[in-house]
Amino acid sequence: MKVTAFDIKKALAEKHRKDFFLTECKSGSTWMTQRGDMKILDGLAIRPSWTSPCFTGYEVKVSRGDFLRDAKFYTYEELVNCLYIVCPKGMIDRTELPESIGLMYYDPEKNTITTRKKAIFRKIEYSPELLLYIIYTRLSPDRIPFFSEKREYFEEYVAGKRTAQQLGRSVSSKLVQENQRLEEELRRVEEFRGRNEEYRAIMEVIRKHGIWGWRSGGVAAELDKALSRKPSADIADVREDLERIVSRLQRMEATEDAEAVT
Repeated sequence: MKVTAFDIKKALAEKHRKDFFLTECKSGSTWMTQRGDMKILDGLAIRPSWTSPCFTGYEVKVSRGDFLRDAKFYTYEELVNCLYIVCPKGMIDRTELPESIGLMYYDPEKNTITTRKKAIFRKIEYSPELLLYIIYTRLSPDRIPFFSEKREYFEEYVAGKRTAQQLGRSVSSKLVQENQRLEEELRRVEEFRGRNEEYRAIMEVIRKHGIWGWRSGGVAAELDKALSRKPSADIADVREDLERIVSRLQRMEATEDAEAVT
């Protein structure tokens, strides 16, 4: 059974489902790192712990020739606490690796990963460039997970692991859900706009009748008091105010007459 890098990466992601797991993780900025200095981990698992964090790096090999030609992956140890080579079952022997680097086998029939040789844990200073790369570039929502590049994605597509019908149904369902969500948001906005306009009209009427809410109790209490007042009470209050004004005018007139006589 032919094993692809995608198969192994997917199994690693399942193994680290409780951790942060990334594929094709670079050691720094693509534009600011010289070509020969760039390191790319096929897989990186980060254990979310303040007291005992662990960065575990993975180099995936699916052919014997690729393993024998590649000597650069030995330098990846400086980026991680533990480094493992992951390959199809039996392709690499543990004696072919340095003591510090671990070895894992992938079993395609069971779709499982087992540790053949445990990597040595090393305390390291975590690379700021690696961390910034993860923050700046790997939080992008449009990245295709588990694929090193689009070519690998389309190879899996052509192999029949994703059909056009499945993709169409997935996209169609997502568009329908998004359209329903946007229509509901629009309905809520229109309702809010209507209530807001009604509120403004009510406040204009309240201000027109001199209800400002600066007294104790606020606008609601003053409005309730105004609406609860009986018409007869209003007339009586107006009459009482007029009588006080007439009385005052009469006193003022009497005072002027007295001054004129003297």
